[in-house]
Amino acid sequence: MARPKRAVTTAKAAVAKTAEPKTTEVKAAEVKEVKAEEKKVVEEKAAAKTTAKKTTRKPACKVSTCVELNGLSVSVAEVEAAVKKAVKASGAEATDVKIYINAAEQAAYYTVDGAGNATNKVDLKTL
Repeated sequence: MARPKRAVTTAKAAVAKTAEPKTTEVKAAEVKEVKAEEKKVVEEKAAAKTTAKKTTRKPACKVSTCVELNGLSVSVAEVEAAVKKAVKASGAEATDVKIYINAAEQAAYYTVDGAGNATNKVDLKTL
């Protein structure tokens, strides 16, 4: 009677061997499908982020101020640039510069950190 048991166990082993590869193949296919779905979700999120960033802004309004004094026309930006250049040439390290435009003398006077004198002057006729 020992022989029939062996035949039964070998048949079970054969069935088990054939059943195992099928489940692993199915599992591998499921894993591939899940990975493919995850990639699609990641790609969709990336596409959503790039489309959200494409916003158009209106260009900023450009403003320039011009001062006209006794037939002289000078831009405020030009006056500021000339004063900054003069401060830099004097070697002073400035944290606060104030500019005062004198129409009668056609000149711009400036103070550096609250200190100023008559030599801190930019002639507006030269600009």
